[in-house]
Amino acid sequence: MSPSLAEAAPIRNRTFDELQVGDSAELSCVLTQRDIGLFAVVSGDVNPAHLDPEFAERSRFHGVIGHGMWGGALISAVLGTRLPGPGTIYLGQELRFKRPVRPGDAITARVTVRELRADRGIAVLDCECVNQFGDTVISGIAEVLAPRERVEWNPQRLPSASLHQGGPDPLDLTGKRGLILGIANDQSIAYGCASAMAAAGAELAVTYLNARAEPHVRPLAEGLRAPLILPCDVREPGQLEAVFAAIQRDWGRLDFVLHSIAFAPREDLHGRVVDASAAGFAQAMDVSCHSFLRVAKLAEPLMGEGGTLLTVTFYGSSRVVEHYNLMGPVKAALEGAVRYVAAELGPKGIRAHAISPGPIRTRAASGIDRFDELLAEAAASVPARQLADIGDVGQLARYLVSDAAKRITGTVIPVDGGQHLTA
Repeated sequence: MSPSLAEAAPIRNRTFDELQVGDSAELSCVLTQRDIGLFAVVSGDVNPAHLDPEFAERSRFHGVIGHGMWGGALISAVLGTRLPGPGTIYLGQELRFKRPVRPGDAITARVTVRELRADRGIAVLDCECVNQFGDTVISGIAEVLAPRERVEWNPQRLPSASLHQGGPDPLDLTGKRGLILGIANDQSIAYGCASAMAAAGAELAVTYLNARAEPHVRPLAEGLRAPLILPCDVREPGQLEAVFAAIQRDWGRLDFVLHSIAFAPREDLHGRVVDASAAGFAQAMDVSCHSFLRVAKLAEPLMGEGGTLLTVTFYGSSRVVEHYNLMGPVKAALEGAVRYVAAELGPKGIRAHAISPGPIRTRAASGIDRFDELLAEAAASVPARQLADIGDVGQLARYLVSDAAKRITGTVIPVDGGQHLTA
């Protein structure tokens, strides 16, 4: 098990003026086969002596051994976090590798101040790694520029890392390119999805509704390192087509699209469904449902190697939810559209899904009459006693566009703490 900073106490350094010859610090951990694999991935050192048991068995060591520089990295960790600690600058390192380190060995890396050079603030330290039997496996000398100022640092949680034998992580989106439609602010479902996808390595194109929305969306898109930030109001002729034309020009392909767009005129949304005007009903259907079909048609030629189309729905599509009104039948139509898109584009490797979150406080939801009451009632009644947030929706979206979900299509998937069970 590698040493973890996630649970560590605050780290305090030792300045040059506080160091004395003979001062010592150490760090211990057990080398695992996972550590060897991760070190091989990070370093690029895929010597079969570290990774192939059959090959290693025929070597002089008769078994898998760890990378020599894994022990060197432990010494670096002691210098950077224990003695002298944060602010230390590595100047040089000499190492002698005396014994192999095998999976399961408990290694202690220890550094001891050997010499202090006051004219330049340099500390020279003896370095040693010993195994659980007390045998020295590495010895050497490090030369560092010791910090002049005191530093106390609270360790941050490290990124997680995992190995997937026989291939890449199927949830890794590195190399995938996607279009995000519908970010309004940092509380948007679309932003939660975009954040999860970007964190998994995807490259994104992001749209904003209009000039009024751009100052709210552009900083978020830039934070996601989106190379394409484009205007898109699906009500304006040609704007959606211009977005796909830009993607064709700059990328030439597309791996996924998230459609998180919905709209209904306020007077129709707040009234009875039977009282909805023909114009209001048509506009709600056009923006909230038909635009998804337009997206699918435009994305199809860019998904020559397959892809994923996502949209966002709500359980008011299949059950009557007070105050949801006109959006109920509109979302029902959207879910039907998803099923037909999945069936028609499936032979080309293009998948389609509707994600169905429970109530989430977003800008779009604020237009629903008495939404706060709906939110409170839902939170009190769901089996999990806790509603989903945009981060939960984002993780589901990440999964659905990943290779891990390549055999799943045409679904309506709730992420609502179990609300769909009791609504």
